[in-house]
Amino acid sequence: MIALTWVIDLPRGTDGEGVRALAGRTGEALAQSDGLLAGVVGVAEVGVDDATQNAFALATVWANSSRMNAFVWGGAMAAIERELARPSGRLWSVTSVQLDRAKFAKSTHLGLVRTAATGASLSARVEEHKGEVGRALAGKSTALALRGLDVASWDELEVSVWTGRPRSFAGRVFQVASAAAPERA
Repeated sequence: MIALTWVIDLPRGTDGEGVRALAGRTGEALAQSDGLLAGVVGVAEVGVDDATQNAFALATVWANSSRMNAFVWGGAMAAIERELARPSGRLWSVTSVQLDRAKFAKSTHLGLVRTAATGASLSARVEEHKGEVGRALAGKSTALALRGLDVASWDELEVSVWTGRPRSFAGRVFQVASAAAPERA
């Protein structure tokens, strides 16, 4: 599995309604994408949920890169590029992921955090990721928990999707504008 994430920071004067409409259309395109395990489009608006920056975020998990590429080269991405900017995405090798589809359908917040590589062995970090994901999904509000590694830098990724705003989180938090977890992958 492969994860694709990005955050596009937007100017303060950006039309929030237009961004939410684009997020909805992006979510619809994700829902129709073969090979998608889960995809979340998040938005942040200055002053809402403690956001200090307007932003458009995407976090997706794919069965393989060819399926992901069909989405990336498609119309939804062209619309994002045309209406906002060309995102600078990151690809991650998924080390552990768990999804609760019932909660995911009701998700309200997306959290993304990237941390610098540690000196720990890769196999030890992957085992830690599995434990972290299992503990996260045991929480009553966690709908998706994902950990991954960037094989170029060994930086680590944490993606969390919740059915409520978390009390604390080490990364950026976005309101879920759309979420897709098709039964087929």
